[in-house]
Amino acid sequence: MRKLVKILPSFFIAISSAYAEPRITLSIDDFQSIGSPALNSKDIHVSLTGPRASVLEIKLGEIVVQGTSWRNLRFSCGDFQVAGGVVQCEGGTLTVSASTPLPVAFKFSATDKTLDAQIKPTPNEASAGWRLSARWGGAGWEGQLTVAEGQLGHLEGLLPTKGGEAVPSSTRGKVNGKFKLSGTADGMAEITANVVVNELAFSDASGLHAGENIGIEVNANAMQVGRRKDRRWEWQADANWLRGEVFWQPLYVVGEGYRFSTEGDLDDNLIRVNKGKLSLKDIGEMDFAGAIDRSTAALHDVDLSGDNLELAGVFSQVLKPFLVNTPFAELAAEGRAGIQWRFRNGAHQSINLHLHEAALDDGRGSFAFRGINAHIPWQVQGLTQASISVRSGQFGKLPIGEVHVPLQIDGPNFSIARMVVPVLDGKLTLEDFNASPQVQGGLKGWQWQFNGALSPISMQKLTEALGTQSMQGTLSGEIPGVSYNGSTIEVDGALLFRVFDGTVKLDNLKVLDPLGAAPSLMADLDMRNLDLNQLTGTFSFGSMQGRIDASVKGLELFDWKPVKFDASLRSSEGDYPRRISQAAVQNISSLGGSGAAAAIQRSFLHFFEQFGYLEIGWSCSLRNGICRMGGIESESLPHGYLIVKGGGIPAITVIGYNRNVDWDELVSRLQRITQAREIKPVFH
Repeated sequence: MRKLVKILPSFFIAISSAYAEPRITLSIDDFQSIGSPALNSKDIHVSLTGPRASVLEIKLGEIVVQGTSWRNLRFSCGDFQVAGGVVQCEGGTLTVSASTPLPVAFKFSATDKTLDAQIKPTPNEASAGWRLSARWGGAGWEGQLTVAEGQLGHLEGLLPTKGGEAVPSSTRGKVNGKFKLSGTADGMAEITANVVVNELAFSDASGLHAGENIGIEVNANAMQVGRRKDRRWEWQADANWLRGEVFWQPLYVVGEGYRFSTEGDLDDNLIRVNKGKLSLKDIGEMDFAGAIDRSTAALHDVDLSGDNLELAGVFSQVLKPFLVNTPFAELAAEGRAGIQWRFRNGAHQSINLHLHEAALDDGRGSFAFRGINAHIPWQVQGLTQASISVRSGQFGKLPIGEVHVPLQIDGPNFSIARMVVPVLDGKLTLEDFNASPQVQGGLKGWQWQFNGALSPISMQKLTEALGTQSMQGTLSGEIPGVSYNGSTIEVDGALLFRVFDGTVKLDNLKVLDPLGAAPSLMADLDMRNLDLNQLTGTFSFGSMQGRIDASVKGLELFDWKPVKFDASLRSSEGDYPRRISQAAVQNISSLGGSGAAAAIQRSFLHFFEQFGYLEIGWSCSLRNGICRMGGIESESLPHGYLIVKGGGIPAITVIGYNRNVDWDELVSRLQRITQAREIKPVFH
């Protein structure tokens, strides 16, 4: 910088001397490079041509300031004048690369040691544009850039490049304000800026960064302090985002009510923020401090704290854009939060999160929690204990009561020794829960596991909550080890439940992409000794007495809809009453064929309400949307298949004739049957 300060006056004085000789054409090719720690330029060419050497042309191949470069700069003036030690140009042009030339005027006085330069978009805008005035002498210099209705669009070609990539370019915008600079021959010592930008618009070639109709006010000051060997800059800045909207992939923010104030210092290695405050509309205020590595632009240290933050604004403005195309894309939050974050040497050190009367809703009906109050302390090393309570919530359609979560945190690992979740009139107990991060296939995710138990839940309350056919009895069972590896939930063992006075075992359970848009489930289901009276009474199927065993092998669901299975139903072994009502016979017949129903209607059997039977059997093998049906395996018929084998007095036999039935049609029939309040057979 010292070299540049010395060269500029000497350069214009040299031109003044050359100009005194009317026939001299001056071409300076000697200054091929000018270098300093802050500034470097190369390929400098200056020439004076034309009558009375009145045409000045300056070309710079490249000029670099603090790593930011401009290439192919050209200044030309066709009415260049020198008189009484004053060098001036009223109608010059400045061009960078292939940009549109800018009208430029300047006046240099070697006697007064002043320089006045102006960029004017149009000749008739005398009070508008960009004006730089500078004065030097003795040990220092000072300058001021005044901008009045300065059009940023006219400077598009002057925007620098850094690292070989163009920064987002401004297509529109007006600037008003002042920049003051001062220093010595050693370089710049102080900078002050008071600027207002209106109607600003910018974009880049990728379309990932853009802004429209932005208004912003900036007041900043920076001063160099310290001795020569350990000099640094101390600075402070205040910015107020007045209006406009910005898209900075993936964030989209509408301005107004955003304020930023900070103070700090910088040296050759770091930019330090000693004190800062960020005020965000609909979110709140946060205090911060930290440091940025100048060579890599990477965060070095950060301390961030904020209290009484609005969670709704945090999720909608900050977090939600990062959740697009994830299972939490529709996640919404309410309530208030506080956070303290400590970041050192490029790594997280601690996070303390406070939630007050918060609420979370995934927006897809999968889960919702209300009345969340929590203190969650985390640190990179050492154990911490979180305190979390949830007043109420729901998983799917199932409501849950008040929950206390004794969460223990050990670095990246989380554990819960035991937690009780009230579900309807029962309880779900989770034990030995452990969660930790994992890397699989180059992708980061989470894995967890737990086991537990389900205490008796009223089937009537459960079915009411799920909006299904009302059932009687209770549901309870043991939950063996359940694990999740980032994409799949697996059960290590069988889930055992007690329902309809029998047992249900769910084995080989696996759920793929459980939080995705279309999850898949695979399992084997085995049911033993179910009470037919409870089961058929529940579904308005008609009365049946007895007990049955049922199994569903190779069950596959896609988006919770069956696509494949092999199901069978048969009478349980043992001695028990076996009776079936005429309404049940009619309904079974409607599924497997109308032969039995017709026989009842044509014979004296229609006078009886109930019949005896020896055995019941039915099967369905689902493939490609078609159910291949069968009956009692031990009974072979030339046509059809035996569903109910009669026995006792009076006895009834039901034969099915439709082997292949469309699955959707079969489900529709079952729905019509089970939703009927009262079934009255038609007698002939």
